[in-house]
This record gives sequence, C-alpha cells and structure tokens, in this order.
Amino acid sequence: MFITASAPTKNVLGAINGLGQTTVSMARAVGPALATSLFAFSKEHNLLNGNAVYVIFIILAGVLRWLGSRLPDEIQDRDE
Repeated sequence: MFITASAPTKNVLGAINGLGQTTVSMARAVGPALATSLFAFSKEHNLLNGNAVYVIFIILAGVLRWLGSRLPDEIQDRDE
C-alpha cells in the first residue's frame, strides 16, 4: 500500500510497482544466502560461542521495527 501510495502520479504507478517487486525479489534471493553465510561464519570463527548471528538478527529486527514505526498511520488519497 505504501509503495503504490508513493507514486507521484498515476502515470508512473506501474513503474513504481515494478521497482518495488524487483527490490523484494532481490531481497528474497539474497537473504537466505546471506543468512546462511553469516551463520556459518559465526560458527566457524566461534563469535559469541557461535551465536553472533542471532545477535545481529535481533539488532536488525529492532532497527527495522523502528523504521516501520516511522511510516504514517494513514495513507493519503490522491484524486487525479
């Protein structure tokens, strides 16, 4: 909803939606490989007894929750 609401005009709504879908698909492709590599690195180098990956993900979740709280509560309607 926020992606479609961020389009400045209805003419570019398809392009904005396409960019959003591309970004999400790249994150879904890279995310599991990054998480697995981070887990393996944490275990191999015995960072925080191999649990550093969980600390990193908890911090990341906190930052993303904070960013999500910065989104507006309501979406403005644009009549064009």
